Amino acid sequence: MEDELDATTKGDVDDEQASTASLKSNSVHDILADEDEEDKPIDDDEFNIPPVDFEPTLESILNDVDNQSLSEDEVGHHESGTTQQPQLVLEQIGLTPDGSDTVSIVSRGSGGDNRSRTSSRSMRNNKTHPQNKRKPSSILRHVLLKGMTSSLASASEKIDSGTATAVAMGNLITVGTSHGYVLVFDSIQNFKWCLGESHFREEGGSVSSLAVSGNGARLLVGFAKGLILMYDLENGKLLSDSGGSVFELCFKRTMGVRGCDSRCIFSGSRGEVCTFEPVLLAGYADNPLKKFVIVALATLSKVLVVVLRPKLKVIFTHPLASDPTTLPIVQWQMVIIQTSQNEKIVDPVLTFARDNMIYFYQMTLGAKNNIELLPLQKVNIGYQLIGLHWLNSRTIALLDTRETLHVLDVRSQEELEIIDLSQVHLVYANSHFKGLATGGNVSRAFALAGERACYNSVLCFNNQIVLLGTRSVHALTMRSWHERLDYLVKQNFYTEALQLGYELYLEKAKAIIGLKGNKDSKKLIVREKLLYILERFVDLISSLNYLEDLNTAMQNYKETIYCAVNYYVRLDCRDPIFAKLYDICQCNPLSSTAYLESLEPFILNDQLRAVPPGIVKDLFVHLEELGKYQACHMIFHLNVESLDIHQTMKICWTQGLYDAIIYIFNDGMKDYIEPFESLMTELQSALEAETELTNGQISLGNKILVYASCCLTGRAYPYGDIPIDLVEKVHSDIFRCITTLHTRNSSESEVAYPYLRCLLKFDTREFLNVLSLSFEEAIFQTELGKRQKQRMVDILLQVMVEQGNFTPTQVGILFTFLARQMAKPDSSLYVSKLLFEQVLEHLTSAKEGNRVDERQQALIELLQAGGIQHFDYNKLLDKCLHAKFYRVCEMLYERRQEYSKIIECYLLDAGRSGQVFSYIHKMFCLFPNKKGEFQQSIKHHLEEMIDIDNKKTAQLVYLHSTSTMPELVKSLENRPEKQYLFLQGAFAMRDQNQGGIHVDTVTTERYIELMCRFSPQLVYPFLKSAESYRNEQVMDICKKYKLIEAIGYLLEKDGQLFQAFELMKDQFKEKLNTILDIIDNNPNATADEDAAITSIIQWTQLQALFVVIIQFSQRNSQKLVAEKREELWLPLLELVIGAYNKFQKRSKICSAFNDMAKHLLSSMMGHVSLPTIVEIVMNDPSYQKATFAEVRDLVMGMLETCTYEDTMVNLVKQVTQSDLHGKLASQLRYSKKGFSPKGKSCFSCHMPLNSTSSDKEDIDVVVFHCGHSIHHQCAIEHELTNCSLCQSNQDRPSSSGPAKDITFNIPNKSAHFEFESSASENGHQFLSHSEFELQLEAKFKLSLEEF
Repeated sequence: MEDELDATTKGDVDDEQASTASLKSNSVHDILADEDEEDKPIDDDEFNIPPVDFEPTLESILNDVDNQSLSEDEVGHHESGTTQQPQLVLEQIGLTPDGSDTVSIVSRGSGGDNRSRTSSRSMRNNKTHPQNKRKPSSILRHVLLKGMTSSLASASEKIDSGTATAVAMGNLITVGTSHGYVLVFDSIQNFKWCLGESHFREEGGSVSSLAVSGNGARLLVGFAKGLILMYDLENGKLLSDSGGSVFELCFKRTMGVRGCDSRCIFSGSRGEVCTFEPVLLAGYADNPLKKFVIVALATLSKVLVVVLRPKLKVIFTHPLASDPTTLPIVQWQMVIIQTSQNEKIVDPVLTFARDNMIYFYQMTLGAKNNIELLPLQKVNIGYQLIGLHWLNSRTIALLDTRETLHVLDVRSQEELEIIDLSQVHLVYANSHFKGLATGGNVSRAFALAGERACYNSVLCFNNQIVLLGTRSVHALTMRSWHERLDYLVKQNFYTEALQLGYELYLEKAKAIIGLKGNKDSKKLIVREKLLYILERFVDLISSLNYLEDLNTAMQNYKETIYCAVNYYVRLDCRDPIFAKLYDICQCNPLSSTAYLESLEPFILNDQLRAVPPGIVKDLFVHLEELGKYQACHMIFHLNVESLDIHQTMKICWTQGLYDAIIYIFNDGMKDYIEPFESLMTELQSALEAETELTNGQISLGNKILVYASCCLTGRAYPYGDIPIDLVEKVHSDIFRCITTLHTRNSSESEVAYPYLRCLLKFDTREFLNVLSLSFEEAIFQTELGKRQKQRMVDILLQVMVEQGNFTPTQVGILFTFLARQMAKPDSSLYVSKLLFEQVLEHLTSAKEGNRVDERQQALIELLQAGGIQHFDYNKLLDKCLHAKFYRVCEMLYERRQEYSKIIECYLLDAGRSGQVFSYIHKMFCLFPNKKGEFQQSIKHHLEEMIDIDNKKTAQLVYLHSTSTMPELVKSLENRPEKQYLFLQGAFAMRDQNQGGIHVDTVTTERYIELMCRFSPQLVYPFLKSAESYRNEQVMDICKKYKLIEAIGYLLEKDGQLFQAFELMKDQFKEKLNTILDIIDNNPNATADEDAAITSIIQWTQLQALFVVIIQFSQRNSQKLVAEKREELWLPLLELVIGAYNKFQKRSKICSAFNDMAKHLLSSMMGHVSLPTIVEIVMNDPSYQKATFAEVRDLVMGMLETCTYEDTMVNLVKQVTQSDLHGKLASQLRYSKKGFSPKGKSCFSCHMPLNSTSSDKEDIDVVVFHCGHSIHHQCAIEHELTNCSLCQSNQDRPSSSGPAKDITFNIPNKSAHFEFESSASENGHQFLSHSEFELQLEAKFKLSLEEF
């Protein structure tokens, strides 16, 4: 409620009119002078103030900071030429060099500027570790205004002024108290006077708000009971309670009498206003909004923006729905905004918040001269807000319910700093918001939300925040950029200081004030400051303690030195790295090592190229001692002037750092020949050893090739360009060196062109690629260049073809290279055609039979490169056929479009024969007009294709030559094995449903016959799956080959079950006797030997036939009566039991037959009665005298099977009954539901349902589930059982679920009931509900009986 007393006033003192803008005045006169501590003694223990080593200076604590951030130069431009009001400067409130004000609240992670004696000693002891690990907080300085705090405590004790409740600042500082007093302090915190007469204090209660006029002449005091006093400081005027409304007050003085006019802006009946904030545009004369008087209001439910002048109007509203325990917050801030046209304007930004949501709206003047509020952004934070204040145009301070202050960058939404203010003990105006002084005449929501109201205890202006505690006054002020750096340095946070400074240098720092000037001048100022900090930072290196823990000391040295080097490099100030920093690091081995290792990454990144040779020498020695050879990589990134040539060359040759050798010779000595010759000598030695090259030797050869390519094309190795004046010389020198006839120190045994031979031997293809690339350069297009190319070709032919000792592949690569060069339009090369013939003879020679693929590939590359024009076509084809170069033949046949010949090439080529099918398929698709030619090729090569893949052959025939299928099958009559494979592929395709294959009966029977001959085990499964055959013919075929299983299946198919069973039983008995004979022939066999018997093939065949007979019996038992079933099962049981009884003393054999008996008994259950089985078992002679132990396994197996079957029967019975009962119950419930007709007329005769064309008294009506109705007589006449309008035979959906799944289709039955004409006005009456249910039940029962 305290903000309800804020007012907007007008007038002038000289004409007896006074003006106050708001409770939160943002300007006062300069406050000067120091605090007199002798007159105001302060008890440190009382206020919990820690001791200090030295007292702060005026400038070091609260300097008069500029309110512009790093990016606010535009704001200053817009403000130039305007009249600025006096600004409050907190530094002048008694904070002198010898003053006693001190930091009382410590920011999270860091202390204040003035530390206690304990903390100072701690810092002195930690000088050896300058990089403190705590996260520093340097943006805000937190100080206690000790003079005012002392006076508040004294007033509370002496005059019972109560606790502080509100604060306002202008020329003077005023603090209101809970007992109605107003304490006024001057500019140096000295107590000036106390306002508040007793009768006003009794009448008004506690002070709820204060406001000082802009000229400092008057003070407006608001009390909790609605009293407003205005002092000059002498008089006041009593007003009534405003009840949550907002009034505009106009104070005036007429004839020496002061008065006040008021106007209600917002009535409290529409929602109590919690806070409001006017837009202050006095310092922005050019802003088009200056002609308006605008204020933002916030209630508990919404935010409103109201224009007071020139006409009262609401221009903006926004709802505020959030936690009811929180209050809204409203603030204005002038912000630089960049438009889409790349222009920058300064507009007021409305910021309002509640709970954890913050909204930003830009207020601007639209095209039609109307005020618009444009949304900028919305921020969701993770805590509840009680305060929001702008520190500058990019930084806001957020106060949460835990009394923690968060400094936030608005644009990036990055949290820059957190400060704990819990020890301030903020003043909350909860009693004012509850209306305790006026009898609680506020809403419950207003009272609940005001528990943490701090509108008048937290003030912000000019980058400063004033905090009013219950017994103290505190100030938070932003440090300027240099103060922040100094603070971090003082706290030994050098790394953070350097990081902040570099962000300033790049203009990326946040929450920055005090840095003025243009871009270049600001960078210069920051750079000088950073270099000063770096100098102090480097001085600390010598003080690091390296004797206590070597690992820790080494880590500290590395981090510190690397940091220093990094920022020196970033600031482009490298001299101190090699001067002062180097000298300091030589004090001990650890720092020296850390210094050298810190240089390495900057050298590799080309940030330090000009390093003194002495330091480079030390670095290389250090790396060599560690066994690290990064020196090779570093050399390229160092100027040659920085290298000790002797040391570097020694390291390079020792460690094989060939790149470094090339770089030193090229860049330092401008010598391109010496490194080539030196490295070629190394490569020659490796190749002459005639052993496999090592990785290092291969790397050497590759480097030489790259180096030669670079030199011939004018490029520097490994990157860059050769100086223009040296390009032609380097090219000619390297070319001459490669083609030299003999080396400088040659022996008599040295072969001609040693360097060229060496490169060809190492990698022919890559060396010729190097030549090919170099031939593209402009230097080879001149007359001299063309002669050089021809000379190179002649030497290559002489070395590789005439003098020999090269593989066919290498020769092929040479002629491929020549063909490509000669195929170019501007080629002037000449090569004799005889040489191409010689190469062809060499590649196709039978002497090189062990390298067919290699020679063929070489010839293909030669032909593809354009060499085909140098050969006779027929001779080339004959040579390739003789050498089995089928891929080359394919190329030649394709040129003549002889595709059938290509098919032959695929079939003859063992490595590619499987690709013939895809090729033929492609030809059928590409050339449909040559279908006949391809079909003849298939017929001609059918047998070869079947041998390759019979399934793909059949697929190809059925896809592209279906009509020739019978002819192809017939052509294989003399080759039954091929015919069988071909038909097998065809039937495999049919089984996979590919191509819609249909095979005639004769072909199927021929396939079965061939299968009986070549794969008899597949006949029985095939007969079960196939249908297109005649049983009689196939029966004869199976009898011919004695395939009992297949015969049994055919007999079963014809219905001759017992003949089939007897046939299979006889075969089973025959196989069983064979097994029994094997067992009898070895009566003394061990258990292992018996186990081996059960693994022989005869036993496997017996078990397979046993399973087939059981499956046969199970399939056909359902078709037979009980007596006939026993004829199927019992003979087999007798055979198995007999075998089981015969070998009871041989456990392995007995166990095997016992398993067969158990399987048979379990399969019999349900087909043969259990008593019959028991009778057969007990009547067996072997069981009549047997003990229980001998029959236990058999009986237990029967009982287990019986128990299982009984359990399954009971389970099925229960499930069936439950399901049936559920469906019947659901159907019954559904049938009892009433039916509601959609209309009142029959959809057939269109007459009302209660009348018909006949004179019958009783009328039957049918109502379908869809709701349509019809007379029963009409339904009979039209034979309707379902609604003809809907034509739906589906079950009606039911919300209960089960009804729609009932299989009885009862829901589809129409509901049929009568209208009676006994007691109705129109002579008809509907059935009662009970009668209707009975009729439905009767119909439902009838339907069930019918079912």
